Amino acid sequence: MSDNRSIAYQEGDISIYRASGTGSCITALVAAKAGYEEARSQYSENILMNAAREGNMHEGAVIDTLKTEYGWRVDGSQDLMEMQIIPKVVIRGHIDGFCIPKKARNQRLLEVKTMSRDRFKKWMALGDDARSRLLTDEFDKYAWQISNYMWHYGMSAMYVVKNRDSGKLDISEIKLPPIDKKTIRKKIIQVEMWAAKGDIPPCKAASSDQFFCQYPYLHDNDSPFGAEPDNEEAPIDDATTALLSSMAEHYDGLAKQVAMLKPLDDERKEVGQKLVAAMGGVDGPKNVVAGGYQITRVDNTRKFVDKVGVATELGITVEEYDAIVERNKNAKTYPYPRVKKIGEK
Repeated sequence: MSDNRSIAYQEGDISIYRASGTGSCITALVAAKAGYEEARSQYSENILMNAAREGNMHEGAVIDTLKTEYGWRVDGSQDLMEMQIIPKVVIRGHIDGFCIPKKARNQRLLEVKTMSRDRFKKWMALGDDARSRLLTDEFDKYAWQISNYMWHYGMSAMYVVKNRDSGKLDISEIKLPPIDKKTIRKKIIQVEMWAAKGDIPPCKAASSDQFFCQYPYLHDNDSPFGAEPDNEEAPIDDATTALLSSMAEHYDGLAKQVAMLKPLDDERKEVGQKLVAAMGGVDGPKNVVAGGYQITRVDNTRKFVDKVGVATELGITVEEYDAIVERNKNAKTYPYPRVKKIGEK
């Protein structure tokens, strides 16, 4: 159900933060609480309105499909959730429902999202784990919303995403909230502190988030690139700065995705070693067919220098060999960037 109210507002003496808006940057949340006028471009406003309208239209259909075709029990749609952060400060939202999937015993939260074909493709391309997908820059606002619900109700969630073009459903269970409760609480308290001072913090949001921000005129309060360069440094023109910012943002996003996938890659390597061992190791067959899978053992040979063998052949000691190698080493520089988003630890 769409809600036209601001992402943060006062209700008497109670500060209300919308669960779906807690993923917004602190600048936008403070501005909303202070009553700043929203000024999205008509283009971005139309995109969001169409997405909300499509989401409302498809949500009921998804729930009906889960009931009739998947055999789920679903109830509690649009129940009000209020989670207190500190006295007189709450996060408020409406859940899509509670569900019990077929053959399951325990109740879970239900969260339904609908996406365009291209956005659904991005969602599916980020791996098999929905929680990891939600922790990417592309979908992190969804992560804040579902985390609020999961912490409040203390239960796992079934995350159902529908491709609006094809009707395909991606169904995942999220057992651990993507965002830590302390992180949520810290962010909301920071907003309250800025609002109490009557000041607006500089915007540190990524350019992709700024495009849909309600307060685009606040983005230029402070330079997103940090302190001014020293006089001895060569100046960078505006065009180059914009290019560097865009490429750094892209690099930073890729680095975060790789970091999240590393545990999975380590597990893949471990399972691979067990798989080779089960085939008989290097003495077993190179090709095995099992359960519809063609499994091939690839004998990747790594070359290394036998220092003892080389030293013996040359008639010298290993120490003398090491000394010769050390004298003939040549260093070559391989530059690479280290990117850190300003404001992040």
